[in-house]
Amino acid sequence: MNRWLCTPQGIRGLVKPVRHVIAIAIAFSATLLPSACASPVEGLRPPSPDSPARTIFVSFDTWHAMIAFSESEQPAASNKQENPQARSSSPPSDQLSAIRRSLLEEWGYAERAWYLEDKRGLTGIARALFWPTEGVVEVGRYDRVWADRTPQPPSELFVFRVSEEGYRRLRRHLRGTISVYAPVDSVGQSTFYPAVRSYHLFHTCHQYAAHALREAGLPISPSWAFNRTSLAWQLRRAARIAAQPTEAPVGESR
Repeated sequence: MNRWLCTPQGIRGLVKPVRHVIAIAIAFSATLLPSACASPVEGLRPPSPDSPARTIFVSFDTWHAMIAFSESEQPAASNKQENPQARSSSPPSDQLSAIRRSLLEEWGYAERAWYLEDKRGLTGIARALFWPTEGVVEVGRYDRVWADRTPQPPSELFVFRVSEEGYRRLRRHLRGTISVYAPVDSVGQSTFYPAVRSYHLFHTCHQYAAHALREAGLPISPSWAFNRTSLAWQLRRAARIAAQPTEAPVGESR
């Protein structure tokens, strides 16, 4: 089954007025995005060098965003480098490789009618984008992140270290997006549950991921996660912030 979970590939077949509406919305968001820069959540991100931290993965392909974390990773102290004030957005390469080879729990979001019931075509596109419809939450278990196995490249992967409290908040938020723990369908190694929030143009998989990442403490603004481009821009900024050294206390030399 093709994995068109968010803005469908069939978007290219939309009639001109619909394409114009989408183009205007994207252009408007791109214009205002620099003024919507969010800050890390105080006390959650980035974790201090000597505090427990967890690794989370954010995957993109042409249309979709997914969040994953290792089921076997234990809380470990954040990276200690020669400069104790430095921050890293990912663990050491050997540790990262081991985490990526472990079993991963992966979360995503989709419109139920489009993905699970095959109600597509032009009417399906208009319904999914411009009318609140039933959403589903995907929970999968895989040995590779979505960016490594997507059939719809190009893909992109972001890796972040978050505090133990940020990780707990992320998990709690994701579980809270499921309205009833009664599966509506299973596809491969993924199980789909009814979502609390409806699916529409302003709440797709990108906004879904942005809300979750904000709960983890990342400097992400869900209001400006209109599409892959705008969310990826914010994640690149978050990675740069994580890599920056923190300010030394007054009177302390570096």
